[in-house]
Amino acid sequence: MKTRRTVRIKLHRLTNIKEELLEREYREFQKAVNGEDSQLYSATKQQAKRVERQNNPKNEQPIRLRNDLIKVEKQDTEISRYWIKIPVYNPEKGNGKSIWCPAIIPCKDEEDVEECEFGDSELVKEDGEWFVHLVIKKEIEIEAICPDCPSSFSDVIAVDMGVRWIATSVALEDRETNFYGEEVREIREHFKQLRKKIGKKKVRKGRQVIKRIGDKESRKVEDRLHKISRKIVEDAKERDAIIAIGDLSGIREQEDKGRRFNDKLHRFPFDKLKRFIEYKAGWEGIRVVEVDERDTSKTCNWCGSEDTRRIGQGKFVCKECGLEDNADKNGALNIGKRALGKSIKRPLSEAGALLAVPRTPAEKGDATC
Repeated sequence: MKTRRTVRIKLHRLTNIKEELLEREYREFQKAVNGEDSQLYSATKQQAKRVERQNNPKNEQPIRLRNDLIKVEKQDTEISRYWIKIPVYNPEKGNGKSIWCPAIIPCKDEEDVEECEFGDSELVKEDGEWFVHLVIKKEIEIEAICPDCPSSFSDVIAVDMGVRWIATSVALEDRETNFYGEEVREIREHFKQLRKKIGKKKVRKGRQVIKRIGDKESRKVEDRLHKISRKIVEDAKERDAIIAIGDLSGIREQEDKGRRFNDKLHRFPFDKLKRFIEYKAGWEGIRVVEVDERDTSKTCNWCGSEDTRRIGQGKFVCKECGLEDNADKNGALNIGKRALGKSIKRPLSEAGALLAVPRTPAEKGDATC
């Protein structure tokens, strides 16, 4: 199958002429997507019409760049190591041309950019700086999952998503657990309070200010989600593991837990994090499995009992076997069991060789697993 991902490339050290041509192209593109007359590179104008038909945009849109018009070359000049060719309209001659712009490509992406084919990409402007979101594509093979053939993969990274921690990952082989994204909640809460203050003070041009704040919030959250998804995929690659994620519809179908909790729940970017994990894993040839999340949070991963309770958001207690564990970790372990085709109602010891079997609470002499 063919997979794709996006590389964020920064344009730098632009001459005044190239800066003006990009600014002009950007302004004309906004006119075109809103149905106004514009002077654009012909292929870019066609892309603008597609945006107009599909999105009916009201906000500014990134310039869509057709893949066959983009080119990246490694030159190692004094100005820049890489250069990228971008199509623009030349108002002096009344026709299209291309300009070569000095570009900064992240070191980790250099090899892929040099070797992979390009897809349709975007030119965006953020805080006065230019970036190309370059789509790269390659063919990969992903081995089908065979629960009865554990040799096809060596481990399972199970991911539980929630409000306290946007993602909790557990490796089933040794139960190593990682908690991610508490700061995502803090970012959301910070910008929510900021918007409230602006609304109360009736700031001049309040809508524009709120929009800028929202854009900044989105960029901060998205950056964190990229880092979280990258770490999960890197762990899976290192362990030769598949990734198991709970069906996200289950998160929002929980019973009503109050206005404040529901507000946090519905503002959390679970779907975006799942997409980031899927496309990063796909690029590495790692299979992602989505499983039914029902009952995973209330079932004991050790004995399979539902005679359990949660103390706050963090602690899970089983009345049947005495297990005390982190609630999100417990949910992730059950997601992992289900990904292997095992019943979460069965004891952990019967789940199979991929699952680490710790000592029982009785063997440890306490109620902590």
